[in-house]
Amino acid sequence: FKIKVKDTGCGIKEEIKDKIFEPFFTTKAKGVGLGLTIVEEYTKKLEGNLILNSKEREGTEVIILLKKGGKNGDINN
Repeated sequence: FKIKVKDTGCGIKEEIKDKIFEPFFTTKAKGVGLGLTIVEEYTKKLEGNLILNSKEREGTEVIILLKKGGKNGDINN
């Protein structure tokens, strides 16, 4: 399965790209910084891949690739 989310916003600055999946990292005034961390952890748990493409001033695309049925077909493994 392929899930793709894309925006045409401001993109992610190069200097923070390596931090965006860290728990509690945020650039927003109202945010706890767990959204992408949770998405990445569930993707790993399901033995999937997460691909992030972002260009400053052009937007961001996140692609999640999952095997059919995930890890033994069960998210709780």
